[in-house]
Amino acid sequence: MTVPKGIARDTLLDIVVGWYEAGADDRLIDTADAAEHAGYSDATSRQTPFLEAVGVLDRDGQDHRLTSRGVALAAALANDDETEATSRAYAILAAWPTSSRLRDILRGGAMPEDELLVRVADVTDADLDVSRERIGCRTLLDLLVWAGVLDRTDDGLYLPGAVETRAVERERAALTVGLELSVDVDPEDVESLVSAIQSGLDEDEPPRVAAELDGVSLRED
Repeated sequence: MTVPKGIARDTLLDIVVGWYEAGADDRLIDTADAAEHAGYSDATSRQTPFLEAVGVLDRDGQDHRLTSRGVALAAALANDDETEATSRAYAILAAWPTSSRLRDILRGGAMPEDELLVRVADVTDADLDVSRERIGCRTLLDLLVWAGVLDRTDDGLYLPGAVETRAVERERAALTVGLELSVDVDPEDVESLVSAIQSGLDEDEPPRVAAELDGVSLRED
């Protein structure tokens, strides 16, 4: 089942921060440690299947650590940077197949919450007769709206997210790089610079490049 269980969206996000503050950004952490930092002893363990499903947590035996995307989301949340947090959440959730299925459903026409909840339960194999799972389905919708994957009108109708066309792979944002070479440039400098650029492209974030090496200047347009 791929919905949160029995909690609201803000509590779910607090739990993500709890994993981060427990140190799951760089090592495996026991759920009890994350729960202690999050402040939700029972609820924390109930959310791990959902957080694994969307790619926020990775499991190793009984322990977990945050994925690179999970770290970026948790760090933004911990710093109260909602703009960055929603952007990171969009990158995670828009790539999730369940989100794609829900957007496809809503392309057939806007739906009120009660009608859409039935479809969410079908897609996620949740049981709406179980209180925690019904709450989880609502929380999932709230999370998707917050991230911009879905839209909700003032009268409560759900639509596919208006921003769904922006790139999901934010980490691989396109770079336009210009090289200006002087006639006396050292070939070894060029090789070192190109290697540095390639290394930067392999990181989680696209580099902001501004460098000069002995007659070689590089600018990002």
